[in-house]
Amino acid sequence: MSQVDRAEHDLGMLLAACCERIVRNLLGELASAGYGHLTPSQSLTVLFIADGFDTVTQLAERLGMTTQAISKICATLHTEGLLGRQASAGDARVRHLELTAEGRRAVEAMRTAGVAAERTWIDLVGEDTVEVVRGALAAFAFAPQTAPASPVHIRFA
Repeated sequence: MSQVDRAEHDLGMLLAACCERIVRNLLGELASAGYGHLTPSQSLTVLFIADGFDTVTQLAERLGMTTQAISKICATLHTEGLLGRQASAGDARVRHLELTAEGRRAVEAMRTAGVAAERTWIDLVGEDTVEVVRGALAAFAFAPQTAPASPVHIRFA
């Protein structure tokens, strides 16, 4: 295998290319549904709120961003009518985040894009292979870290 062939099939590069393709398709679906103004970070924030992350602190930890950056994103999403904020009964400093009906429509558009991306994979390599890939990715993503890791996070901004 030549140096070029190895570079084209490097696992990290392939994963990055797949991630980029999925994100681009997701953003394209959002644009088609009228949400073309959402940035990748805003889109991920909406998805994570739909999945139950309901405070700025939780979102910041999950996205590898500062609470200030997430607060700014949430303020924009609130202004755009995608996100509601409710004061916490137990701590006046905490605001619980919830999607509005418009925010839930944006999530539905993103989930539709995700299903389409998965369908493309299945059509290319078969359902059994996709399930093996899903299992392998999950095993690697959630395995205990054995070597020192950089604090750098991938950001979709």
